[in-house]
Amino acid sequence: MSYKKSLRGAAQYIQGTSREAEVADASPHRLIQILMEVLLGRLAATKGAIEREDALAKTQMSTRALAIITELRTSLDFEKGKEVAITLNSLYDYMGRRLMQAVSADDPAMVEEVVNLMKPVKEGWDAIKDEADKTFQNLETE
Repeated sequence: MSYKKSLRGAAQYIQGTSREAEVADASPHRLIQILMEVLLGRLAATKGAIEREDALAKTQMSTRALAIITELRTSLDFEKGKEVAITLNSLYDYMGRRLMQAVSADDPAMVEEVVNLMKPVKEGWDAIKDEADKTFQNLETE
């Protein structure tokens, strides 16, 4: 998986979470990992808000989740990531559209679908930590 070395403003998507302190010193790989973790939390909160019929929380959490999905999309490095980046871009696009549909339809099952799509992406990202750290170190020396 290939993401750009620098993220526009990952810190803004982490605000209000226990991860805020981690962002300042995080490697690019860890920043993406944190975004994915926070995204899963926001999706769970959106699903819960739909189930509780809490319109305000549903709107707030889904808006934050969509912002993270957008950040993940815009962070993709198509030059280096080629087919993987293209595939992830399509997946993130679908996830964003599906989340908007879920919110419109008040359908927690659709939110769960997005969660189930994100989990294997995050697991794959977690699995390449050492390789990603080496790649980012090499980029810094260029």
